[in-house]
Amino acid sequence: MAYATSAANDPNELLDKLRLFAQGNGWAIDGLRDRTTKTGRALSLHAGPLYATFLTELTGGDGNRPPPFVGAFGHTGYVANANADVQNEASAIAWTNYAQGPYSAVHFFSQVAPQPYLHIVLETQAGTFKHFGTGRLVTAGAVHTGQYVYGSQWFYDANHINSPDDQRHAVAFDDAWYNFVSPVTRVRADYDGVASRWHSVSDSDTDTRRLLCGWRGRAAPINLLKDLGHSTLTGRAPGQPLWCAVPRGAGLFSDVGHPPDLRFIRLDSYAPGEELTLGSDRWKLFPVHRKNGPAGTPNSGIYGYAYRITD
Repeated sequence: MAYATSAANDPNELLDKLRLFAQGNGWAIDGLRDRTTKTGRALSLHAGPLYATFLTELTGGDGNRPPPFVGAFGHTGYVANANADVQNEASAIAWTNYAQGPYSAVHFFSQVAPQPYLHIVLETQAGTFKHFGTGRLVTAGAVHTGQYVYGSQWFYDANHINSPDDQRHAVAFDDAWYNFVSPVTRVRADYDGVASRWHSVSDSDTDTRRLLCGWRGRAAPINLLKDLGHSTLTGRAPGQPLWCAVPRGAGLFSDVGHPPDLRFIRLDSYAPGEELTLGSDRWKLFPVHRKNGPAGTPNSGIYGYAYRITD
């Protein structure tokens, strides 16, 4: 099945469940092994020419960025060397923090064609969600590869914990970002004869590897659509593709595409985990972190993601 729910007690068991799900949905498993540089495990797999490694890291971080972590990086080919963190033309790792178990639920979404992806939603406790995954963009323009990896890092300082627009929170496919945590969205966009060229969100306007995407920043591709909100007549809100763009020099930017079957959506009228039917499509809706909540509760307001069920 291209969509499945599961359960796991900790990040390492989660990785093994992901292995079984991916294998059952057409992904080739290259290896599942202990990491040699950190306390954790690594799952390497591929679908056609798209290779990725998922990692766990059980220690590290701090009070604002607590462990354990799960992460992903993209690469080309598979090298079965002793260090699972080292692969060809690899991106940096996109991490997700505070991925502690046992999880209330795990949601797996997969496709191998036309654009492969593995999207994972963790419900770390009732109503609180984490997102990570990999895939290939529905590309636009003259861009090669289009592979992406993403995660989610919430900043758990008490002064910012319930401010969904605070740029200390690094969330998937959004470029509103300060350097308090590492970038959580990385897209490979090779062009103009340069490869491999991995882009990520950046706090520098002159960064040639900058990635533009998201909804929180005023210059973000779907910021205005986010502010329009839901329909007061029907209570519904449109899902918006998560467009990505990269710099091409001379102050110009090019669209490079959007991830398949994944959209931004406002959750004003929807409950976490609710399934939305639109014609023949089915979508599962989840908060970016947690929907609303009292002061002092970590939450992402009404910001959410919609994942299409392709079964």
